[in-house]
Amino acid sequence: MTSWSTLLSKLTSSKPSLIYQLNLWQQEDSPPLALIQDHQFIGANSAALSYFQTQSDGFIQASPYDFSPRIQSSGRSSVEFTRQMIEQASKGDITEFNWHYISRQGTDLPTKVTLFPFKLDKLNVLIAQFESKNRRSRTRAKAKNGLDTLPKELMSLILEDNAEAVYITDSTHSILAVNKAMCRICGYSSEQLIGSKTDLINIDDHPLNVTAEYNKAIEDRGNWQGEVWKLRSDGSQFPAWKSCRKLTVEEQVYFVTIFSDISAKKQLESKLTEQAMFDSLTGLPNRFHLKKLLNQAIKQTKMRPDTLGAVMFLDLNGFKNINDCFGHATGDKVLQLVSARLEASCIENAEIARLGGDEFTLVVQNCTSRQEIEALSKQIMSLFDTPFEIDDQKLYLGTSIGISLFPEHSNHADKLLSLADTAMYSAKKSPSHLLFYDKKMHQEAEQKLHTLSELRHAHNLDQFKLAYQVIVNLECNSLIGVEALLRWQKPDGKVINACDFIPLLEETGLLITIGQWAMQLACEQMLEWRKYSPALKVCVNVSPMQLEHHDFVQQVTQVLQSSKLPAEALVLEITELALLRQPETVTKTLLALKALGVSIAIDDFGAGLSSLSKLGTLPIDSLKIDAGFAQRLSEPQGKELCQAMIQLAQALDISFVVEGVETQQQKEILEKMGKGFGQGFFFGHPEDATKFTLDNFSRDKTA
Repeated sequence: MTSWSTLLSKLTSSKPSLIYQLNLWQQEDSPPLALIQDHQFIGANSAALSYFQTQSDGFIQASPYDFSPRIQSSGRSSVEFTRQMIEQASKGDITEFNWHYISRQGTDLPTKVTLFPFKLDKLNVLIAQFESKNRRSRTRAKAKNGLDTLPKELMSLILEDNAEAVYITDSTHSILAVNKAMCRICGYSSEQLIGSKTDLINIDDHPLNVTAEYNKAIEDRGNWQGEVWKLRSDGSQFPAWKSCRKLTVEEQVYFVTIFSDISAKKQLESKLTEQAMFDSLTGLPNRFHLKKLLNQAIKQTKMRPDTLGAVMFLDLNGFKNINDCFGHATGDKVLQLVSARLEASCIENAEIARLGGDEFTLVVQNCTSRQEIEALSKQIMSLFDTPFEIDDQKLYLGTSIGISLFPEHSNHADKLLSLADTAMYSAKKSPSHLLFYDKKMHQEAEQKLHTLSELRHAHNLDQFKLAYQVIVNLECNSLIGVEALLRWQKPDGKVINACDFIPLLEETGLLITIGQWAMQLACEQMLEWRKYSPALKVCVNVSPMQLEHHDFVQQVTQVLQSSKLPAEALVLEITELALLRQPETVTKTLLALKALGVSIAIDDFGAGLSSLSKLGTLPIDSLKIDAGFAQRLSEPQGKELCQAMIQLAQALDISFVVEGVETQQQKEILEKMGKGFGQGFFFGHPEDATKFTLDNFSRDKTA
């Protein structure tokens, strides 16, 4: 491994400021520094290794985001944002940013990171400088130790009673003096040691490079320290940390050696290494260990160019529901059962790891084709056909699998994992729940990241708007209600419908805030319109996330109080999915909302999979029949289905609204099916508040 000083000496730059900075690093005690190439650490000074509480072999070839949580406190993805910063610095800019790292021992490291661009053998590299942002960190001036003022007799007593072994030899390596710890650790008396050669306690089979390093250090610097092996009187060996100094006193050469038994420390290191390599819950390799295994697999595949390797990224479908309904203890048991099934499947040439949460990864080698890898993936998916049984409870799970291939997609472990992760997110939305990575996915992921960034600022930039669509009585075409529809108007004038960005708002955590803002604005607007039509109601869409929020009823109460809108004028539209995720919690919330006087409507009814038996037990006031049924009214079967939905509403003694009405023919068919309401382009397109007022209340104002 190339030394840090050698790496620094090979760096070049055309910028004088960077050359000056490089010289400073070479001449003085440096802050924590690491060298990055292709998104991997290829070198680090001792200060950086100490900062991240790791050893060189645990740092080199790791990526900067291996020491980061998956998501930063700002909501940014550690992987994607770190890649952005590296790419920015690689263009030649010195780049600074604040970041949250986690050391190998689990210590939180709030850090200021500065990236300096250099060239190494004509290749682009970056020097990363790490500066602790922990306010508790303080650098204190070192005081003189005062040992030079103490009597020699006191110093002799200190050495004699030192807990570490101390012995002094002459130029022929004969032992001249020993302390008590030396006798205790090695099992010899002082009489046996004094006058003997150091061969009595030393082992001569150290690697030649260690011996050469020792001899050179003693000759050049007069001191050396490092790890060695020592012998006890019973012949047993033990690891020791040894420090030796060469002294010349009155033209006589002496060697003062101090060492300590580090057996317990080595055992602890071994235990910590094992803990750092394996997941404590399942016993499977963790992310750090997986990357080592993946790097080995990549090397082996390079030696066999006729074979193909794959990284399979698995995410469990339905696991969140199990955690929410049965608790994390049951969730942990499920994860253990999943890992056991994966291991018992005995897939040849496969390494299985758990990356955290409900994410598992498999590394497969020695495959001959994509078809073989796809067959293995389907075999894995079949493991979830059988339910998991815990405490006589059958729990059903599925899985989505994203696959990246090596060497086809990449030969870098980090990138392969990232690509497989990207493919998995696309697989969750696909019918098969199984997809290989392609470039289009990466473009979509980048676009999603860009959109998420825009969404975080959209509310402050006043880009969210409400559009309003009429709901009419099918018998007389009279206006009976208004649905408030959230829109995102981007700076270029493009208007995006809510269904295209609501899921992203959930990811950013902004949906609760935006949802309450939309409800507040809709209620205030409805208060104005009720001056023209006192019985008018406003319908506001509520997502499952809002409905499950512990403070949602209080939020609705505050909106009604501040807007002064009567509770009976507000209709909250919820989807069938909201009834399935947390049924007990949702039922309590709906009952509390009904107690306020608010009406509840089931939106897009018939498009989901709700149990019809539950509808009679829930405080529902209206069914909004999905637009797909209105579009099929010209078909006999479609007409019968819509009639069945309306009859269900009539049987439950609740009102109904048919969405998606676009033609006169559809309206006439619906009129014959029963007294109800309609909504769709036939009655009016969604409009902003000003135009809606002009189109629907202008005659009232004239009167």
